[in-house]
Amino acid sequence: MTTRIFCAILFCLLIGLSAQASEVIQVDVRPILTGRAVTILTDGKLVPWTKGVDGAGRADGYMTLEASVVNGDKNAKALPGDGCFKATAAHPFVRLNFANADGKGFQTRSVEGEGGFAFPVPGKQYKRMLVFMTSAEGPSRLSFKLAYADGTFEQREVLLPDYYNDAPAGDTNIFSLAADLAKWNAAGRMTERDHHHIHGVDLHPDAGKELVSVSVSKTAPGYLVFWGATGVTTN
Repeated sequence: MTTRIFCAILFCLLIGLSAQASEVIQVDVRPILTGRAVTILTDGKLVPWTKGVDGAGRADGYMTLEASVVNGDKNAKALPGDGCFKATAAHPFVRLNFANADGKGFQTRSVEGEGGFAFPVPGKQYKRMLVFMTSAEGPSRLSFKLAYADGTFEQREVLLPDYYNDAPAGDTNIFSLAADLAKWNAAGRMTERDHHHIHGVDLHPDAGKELVSVSVSKTAPGYLVFWGATGVTTN
């Protein structure tokens, strides 16, 4: 085999591998966000949360680690200041919609009582579509509608646990993106030091179809906060 033929074969193999590589997509849900559940640190100043994770958004919220230090908390179990979470066995790299640099930008969307919302996703074939949420005042019973480019739909029913609770053991739909978090009241006082979560829900889309949007609806019990979405393409 000549060097030229060998190189041509190697090139084709590399192109084939590249074409099969999955892509992690941080879905842009900023157009539907309406609240801020995390106190951040921007230009050296605390920017308090305005619509928190509990008490219908009025009782408690989270903080970034840097904000907690300026707040005077010692070794607080807080969120990363860039909103980023490294890939693990449970999830790919994830970037949520809060960061110390964002000032008063919107971070989350909440649903108090019965209600819902929807967001588009880049039209691709996905092997995973992950949404990140918290439920307070008990679990939230959620219905997800996955819409595909061919006009078909799929439905997913999920009981999202209260954010004080771990993800159910062995559940292939729910995991913890962030665990063992502290929380702070509207005055900036830490009310509990640990044990709170941001959960992830894997919607298991049809990998053979092009997903174009996700709709979420919930029944009355529970206070839901939506944090973002991340997809993993089939190729």
